[in-house]
Amino acid sequence: MAVVTRDVQIDASPTAVMERLSDAQLWPDWYPGMTSIQITAPFPDVGGKVAFAVKSAGVTMTIRETVVGYEPGRLQHLEMEGALRGLARWDLTPEGEGTRLTTTFDYSLPGGPIGRIADALFVKRQNARALQQGLQNFKALVEGR
Repeated sequence: MAVVTRDVQIDASPTAVMERLSDAQLWPDWYPGMTSIQITAPFPDVGGKVAFAVKSAGVTMTIRETVVGYEPGRLQHLEMEGALRGLARWDLTPEGEGTRLTTTFDYSLPGGPIGRIADALFVKRQNARALQQGLQNFKALVEGR
């Protein structure tokens, strides 16, 4: 499995950050390449489900996520299925007057050895760039910029 971790400092309380993060309808507004989202079970509660499409390098992929852990103002933990399989974890930590948002994607691609090679050559770097840009976009959204 590949692991990508990025973080950002946001000038807002953990409660305000989680309120925006937990609004899945907003995800396409800040996550690069996300073209659509559908909430398929009450979200962000444990058991909640979303399905979304992401376009990367000209390819549209569908990913489904199920909430496996949710602590308001602290944690959102999602299990991913589809084009990527694994876990997405969003940790919120009070820091100074704001919040440190740390995101970890622990995933694998289908396709056995070919999937691992594709990940090493391209996908992991693309995921890291998209995650970093997404966090900067999310920061601007939450801070009202």
